[in-house]
Amino acid sequence: MGFLMANSMNPSESPADLRLRYYADLVESGGLGPAIFAVAGGRQGELGGFVEEVPLTASRWSAAEFASPRGAMRVNLGYGVRRFAVTLDGHGHVWASGSTPSLSEVVDVLLSWRQGVKLAELNAVFPFMEFGRLSQAYEDGNPREVQWDILIEDDAFLMYRELLVKLREETGMRELFPYFSHWTLRLSKDQQDVQSEEILIRPAADEEGFDVWSSSAPEHKSEFRTVDEVVRAALFLVGEL
Repeated sequence: MGFLMANSMNPSESPADLRLRYYADLVESGGLGPAIFAVAGGRQGELGGFVEEVPLTASRWSAAEFASPRGAMRVNLGYGVRRFAVTLDGHGHVWASGSTPSLSEVVDVLLSWRQGVKLAELNAVFPFMEFGRLSQAYEDGNPREVQWDILIEDDAFLMYRELLVKLREETGMRELFPYFSHWTLRLSKDQQDVQSEEILIRPAADEEGFDVWSSSAPEHKSEFRTVDEVVRAALFLVGEL
């Protein structure tokens, strides 16, 4: 992980110059992580002693990572401008992200998130922390259902729309989590497990049908010409996941 780029950077400035110019407080504290701890520690009375020193697992200067009950909280520095980018990671997805020039706001976001603040409340207090429809679905406990809706409604996947609608009509299919990677539809049994087996569907070479296969047997691809045939093939593979 490195610095975030900005148009205002001066090629003649060394990294040390940039640190002094934009992050003198970090230089004084000894790095991004220590500076965050210093700001948070000064507020222990206000927060009832909630602040804990969580492990720092990334570069001392360009990035810091902290633990939370809902996943990792990451902070990256801007380059050529004073900017802190905050990402709240979940288990296989991003809850919310945003950036601010204020280290104080960064600390407020991290501590609020660790205290269990909900997404809508986080955005209301810190408008720069944005989240999407799927993130809200994870919070509500229905990410699969919402993800099917998102993909079916997305005109970018118009050529898949009929197939997606018919797949979702099947009980065995709508329990899988659909997503696209390199124009291939992937149906995962457990979207939070990168090792989880998947059913994969992509347009055939002539774009007149679809190739269907399982991640457990990538050498066994079968081509089908109609949407109904693709659905039946996917249902057969579901029994092997």
